[in-house]
Amino acid sequence: MNPEIGKYPVEYYGYFYNDQSEEAIRSREKEQCPFLSETCKKRRKSDNDITIGTCSVGYKKRGQSEYSPHIICPHRFEVDGVFEELKPLFEDRGEFFRVPEVPLLGTSIDYVAGKRDAKGEVIDFAGVEIQALDTTGSVWPYKEAYEREEDMNEVDGSYGINWAMSITKTMMQQAWKKGHVFNDWGENIIFLLQDESLEYLHQNANTTSLHPAREDDPVHFYAYSMNYDYDEGEYILEIDSKVSSDMEGVSQMMNSSDEETPPTKEEFQRIVSDRF
Repeated sequence: MNPEIGKYPVEYYGYFYNDQSEEAIRSREKEQCPFLSETCKKRRKSDNDITIGTCSVGYKKRGQSEYSPHIICPHRFEVDGVFEELKPLFEDRGEFFRVPEVPLLGTSIDYVAGKRDAKGEVIDFAGVEIQALDTTGSVWPYKEAYEREEDMNEVDGSYGINWAMSITKTMMQQAWKKGHVFNDWGENIIFLLQDESLEYLHQNANTTSLHPAREDDPVHFYAYSMNYDYDEGEYILEIDSKVSSDMEGVSQMMNSSDEETPPTKEEFQRIVSDRF
């Protein structure tokens, strides 16, 4: 059971907003992201020198009676427990790796994870894309109230979740474009998202092709739930479901995007190796 929250930011700088532990206070004072072990990268659009520090916000979709935490920063997913769920996909031999920001098709893959041998050559791999949620409006007034120790419920402001941009456009366009490449290679691309996001996809797209994850499907979706750990006093991400689809199923969920010539599988593996 999760604690009762409202429509306001739930986590600041990696910690539950009312966490008064030494670690949480230090993280806020130094504007540190505990998931990256460096300064928070989520900045104000109007002033890039100012960190926002908001990892997740309280929100409830139409028909829901209670607010729940919705992740708005992709770095919130960058915890070991999330990546542990990828390991069963790969061969037993070799050392597990994850490499960030690997270039592909004029953009990049958030991570490439897999197994490498003692020489640093890639044995097995999968692309990993992290899908947080975009917001509309602004969470900044809540940050100001929070820092003044005022009640965030009383903030004169509002924000929303841009579901269409986050899920049916951004994520599914990536699934289509990059999914074709990984399908041609005989490999997988995995989208890490929240259970709330997968639920939105089911409600707003033709997801009849989704089924429990199969290795022979190129496009996978790993959905995680935000569950509150009362012993630790924090939200933890736990796997909720793993589903996958072939490219025909991805096509049913969205419109195809522009074609672009991808590298060969071997060329891509060399790119990954060069980033070790």
